[in-house]
Amino acid sequence: MNSDTKYLGIDLGTTNSAVAIFVDGEVKTLLNTRGEVNTPSVVRVTPNAIVVGSKAKKHLHSDFANTFKEFKRLMGTESLSKADRNGHCWSAQALSAELLKSLRTLADEQAQCNFDKVVITVPALFELPQSKATAEAARMAGFDKVELLPEPVASGLAAGWSNECSDTAWLVYDLGGGTFDASLLESRDGLLRVVGHDGDNFLGGRDIDSTIVSWIKEQLQEKHSLSLLPEHNDYKQAIRHLEDAAETAKIRLSSTTQSVIELEFEYDDEDYEFDLGFSRETLKTLCAPLIQRSIDICKRLLKTQGLDLEHLQRVVLVGGPAHMPLI
Repeated sequence: MNSDTKYLGIDLGTTNSAVAIFVDGEVKTLLNTRGEVNTPSVVRVTPNAIVVGSKAKKHLHSDFANTFKEFKRLMGTESLSKADRNGHCWSAQALSAELLKSLRTLADEQAQCNFDKVVITVPALFELPQSKATAEAARMAGFDKVELLPEPVASGLAAGWSNECSDTAWLVYDLGGGTFDASLLESRDGLLRVVGHDGDNFLGGRDIDSTIVSWIKEQLQEKHSLSLLPEHNDYKQAIRHLEDAAETAKIRLSSTTQSVIELEFEYDDEDYEFDLGFSRETLKTLCAPLIQRSIDICKRLLKTQGLDLEHLQRVVLVGGPAHMPLI
């Protein structure tokens, strides 16, 4: 493949990222070395190398001090992620650059060429500092030319927007791992544009997981008289195990109505193993306030734009949590 006019397309997500190329008139999403579309947006710093993706994610418990996640939330801010074992503080741009390097290498190897141009999707709520930081991360990853595409526009195009839709409005409901974005799309001057957006940078799959974790803690207290206390030295490690178990059970309930939350952790010099029954109905009850927050944001957006539901031709659901049955 000749890379002279070829761009990589990268979805740089809070929880997961993906990369695609344009081949023979079609978009081809590339699989990583594990045969998966999504690569966890996790970076681990070791004395000898920087590890990205699933290999890094599996060390979130065992090497938490040197493993970084959800750094997209800090893009464009002065905040630094925690220091690694060498005392070096990593910026969100630097961590994102390592993730982008990994995705670029994946594409270079599979397409057998050297990509130096990239299109990266960014949230509609990203303002100039966040967008500038994203472009900087791409240049740190070795890309010479960087284009940023609003995520709602990319979602609309992927969902089949065409010129026939020019007199209609679409709502993009994007519930990701860390953020929620609601965007209105219309065609203006022959181009698909975001004409209005609203959202919450702290509403996403992570918050659903946190709600499940709170429920698990209540169950452990009520059924097993086990209290996990924030001031205890083992608390953070135990909570990370609970978060993983919560996420796994949540995903299972997308394909079944009953699941089991399997817990295995160490706390206060004791090893614990518990199985807690968990149903889709329980998940629905726990998540109802969070989902209502997202719906209220959509209603607020429509009101701001002077529209009602009858004006919408289509609602496009984006993000893993958005495809939960309760949505």
